[in-house]
Amino acid sequence: MVQIERISYKRIAGYTALVLATLTLLYVIYRLEAVVLLFVLSVVVAAALRKPILALQQRRFPRSAAILLLYVLVLSVLGALIYFLGKPLSEELTRAGQQFPQFYDALVANWQASDVQWQQVVADLLPRTHQLVSSVGERGPQVAYQVVGFTYGIFNTVISLLAILTLTFYWLIDEDRFVRLWLMLLPVQQRMVARNTWYDIEERVGTFVRSESFQFVVTLLVLWFGLSALGIPYPTAWAVYGAFAQLIPWIGVPLTLIPVLPMVLTTPLPVVLGAATLIIVAGVIMDRFVEPRLGVQGVVHPVVSVLALMILGEASGVLGMIVALPLAATLQSILSQVVQVNTAPRASTQSVYSTQIQDLRARVAKLQTQVPDDDPDRKLALEGMFRRLDALMDKTEQEVQGRASAPEQRRMATKRELESRIPAVFARHRSR
Repeated sequence: MVQIERISYKRIAGYTALVLATLTLLYVIYRLEAVVLLFVLSVVVAAALRKPILALQQRRFPRSAAILLLYVLVLSVLGALIYFLGKPLSEELTRAGQQFPQFYDALVANWQASDVQWQQVVADLLPRTHQLVSSVGERGPQVAYQVVGFTYGIFNTVISLLAILTLTFYWLIDEDRFVRLWLMLLPVQQRMVARNTWYDIEERVGTFVRSESFQFVVTLLVLWFGLSALGIPYPTAWAVYGAFAQLIPWIGVPLTLIPVLPMVLTTPLPVVLGAATLIIVAGVIMDRFVEPRLGVQGVVHPVVSVLALMILGEASGVLGMIVALPLAATLQSILSQVVQVNTAPRASTQSVYSTQIQDLRARVAKLQTQVPDDDPDRKLALEGMFRRLDALMDKTEQEVQGRASAPEQRRMATKRELESRIPAVFARHRSR
């Protein structure tokens, strides 16, 4: 007869409190959406800069000096792009604002005089330029409000950028301390999995952000120089648009080709074909050659990337779309770690533990060679400590080998194990 263990009211209260605490945390995150996004962006930037910082530290750079050097490098690249592309971009947008009404009126007039029926129908449905201008004049206060909102958005973006750089600096300085702090909140048996998950997330996100940033800059410069050489109208605006569009997997190149359609009406066909060929070749080279060399293959599945862009873009706009791809890499890393932990055979777990024990033995042996000989009492105390460490490592290795050789069984968790899985505040026997 199967015996069913009754769940105590205290355990039910513990689970209920845990669920309520989780819901409360989600609500706080929802209410503090902007703050949470800034923090996430700072962690993403820190993950992207961590590997170059470690490389500079290996060259005997102090950590703070390495961070400041990378800040100067990144800000210099951004400043150079804004300096060289800002003026032609503003001129192109101004020229487009002046030429578009003339082109629009001429197109509508031509379609009205056309013998093609569908062009006449579309021309009758399209409003005229003077109608659009008069409607905008009638809604002058709304337009002014939108202009003020746009100006405030630019100011808010600059403040957010400064906040992200500041948070990133402090995170990079004390990252190891922060990681140890939140690992201490977890049970001992879960800390190794959590640490490996964190390092895997940091590696994936950092690699992804570095790769996408490099591809963005290279694509922007290639399209700008190529389109300018072909004599394409508005090459800077098209290059900026294409660099952002090609960050989206699968559909980046088709999105970049959208401006080709209206260009067919005003630009010679060989020039249009040259621009389309340039965009396709640049996209293929980035996807097939550059991206694999940067280690991004398999970091984020394209389906996960598109879903993240759609969901966060709808929820938080442009800022959400910026965070979407790094969050997609984080989510995929967490899922892969969970699947790996739940499906990994015991032999592989034992191999991982044995490797870690051997690495610890090598580090202890290296420390033993560095014991000073000038103080006999101190040397004797350290040797005793090393002997105790060797005994503990021997005992740990025997325990790991014993668990690996034991048959794997599925069993019900004991009462003590169940109590250890709920917060300590709900435990029956807790220290006063």
